[in-house]
Amino acid sequence: MLKIRFYLILMGLLAVFLVLGGALFLQFFDQDAPCPLCLLQRVGLCAVALGLLLNLLYGEKASHWGLVIFSACAGIAVSMRQIALHLLDPVGFSVSIMGLHLYTWSFIAFSCVLVITAIMLMTMPQSSADKKVVRSLK
Repeated sequence: MLKIRFYLILMGLLAVFLVLGGALFLQFFDQDAPCPLCLLQRVGLCAVALGLLLNLLYGEKASHWGLVIFSACAGIAVSMRQIALHLLDPVGFSVSIMGLHLYTWSFIAFSCVLVITAIMLMTMPQSSADKKVVRSLK
């Protein structure tokens, strides 16, 4: 079970790096300069990657998952702000991929991170300290 969780976290980290790599590709090779809100979304993705990396290096802890959740919530807030800014503009601001702009994909990605993190937290194995607390409550 722990090996599966390790590989799931590793796959999540790889997915975050692919998204960031795609954003950098569009920035440098398609000459699509990011706006300040796009940069904030990238910082949110870097913070998500940091939380996942901490889970890989030092073992799963609620505080590491908390960093991932906090970063995803911040990224959702920035993405929603950018979506709201461009609601009345039918053309949008950034490149469109499969009919959605990058800031909309960012919102979807952060929402998926939030849901997957909640599932990982709910299925996290209990530590021996947690088991002692449960026994003392009985």
